[in-house]
Amino acid sequence: GRLVLLIWLFVVLIINASYTASLTSILTVQQLYSPINGIESLKHGDEPIGYQVGSFAENYLVEEIGIARSRLVSLGSPEEYARKLQQGPKKGGVAAVVDERPYVESFLSSQCKFRIVGQEFTRSGWGFAFPRDSPLAVDLSTAILSLSENGDLQRIHDKWLIQNSCSSDNAEIESDRLHLRSFAGLFLVCGVACFIALSIYFIKLMLKFREAARADFISRGEGSSRSTRLRTLLSLMDEKKDPSTTDKKRRKLDRSVSDDNLGSDLGRNPKRRQSQISVDNEIEISRSNSFA
Repeated sequence: GRLVLLIWLFVVLIINASYTASLTSILTVQQLYSPINGIESLKHGDEPIGYQVGSFAENYLVEEIGIARSRLVSLGSPEEYARKLQQGPKKGGVAAVVDERPYVESFLSSQCKFRIVGQEFTRSGWGFAFPRDSPLAVDLSTAILSLSENGDLQRIHDKWLIQNSCSSDNAEIESDRLHLRSFAGLFLVCGVACFIALSIYFIKLMLKFREAARADFISRGEGSSRSTRLRTLLSLMDEKKDPSTTDKKRRKLDRSVSDDNLGSDLGRNPKRRQSQISVDNEIEISRSNSFA
């Protein structure tokens, strides 16, 4: 029983420590999130904003959104996007990059440290320019419509723009989180200990039951009934340890400790030891005189 209790206390201690560490990690990660949640937070802030060189984003941010041109930083490649975002506004970088969604999705497919925040603030579509009355315009529009209807257009988008590399990293991060199966080893050890303790208990119980059945057979001269054996087994299961046995062991231990203390006192006080011996001699002399 004590062994099982100690193992359970050990398991609870580990689970409590793991929960505390996980909660601390979650709270720390939440504090690392950027305060930017959309174009409005960029508009009312003062951090520098990156945009693609030659994109319409510069004029759109200045004329439509109302952001000062001095806050805009031109960037020429995805590598420069990543470098400026990692530096941050305090180290000469940018707080965010505003670009067209296909380019952003292509950038995020290989850069898993960043993410899209907020909603799209413009929905200007893509188009192809052809000469007036060109037969290619009708054919191309028909082909794009067909791709959109049968789902091929979405599959092309998913193939080239979905974050394939980031999905594996997110799965790895998810696997690092603590789940119930993370403590399978602890519960297995605890279960084995409980099983061993119960096995030992039932073995002792069956040995006592056999002894009680043998004693009952010797006293009666015949085997007991099934109900009698069942009552005997239940009484043995309900039997508690005799407290007198524990008291006897405790008194024996106290007596041994007192004898050791007395021996040490006699060793330190030889006069007391001599007086004790003289008293014992007087007792022996008086006893001999009485017998005489």
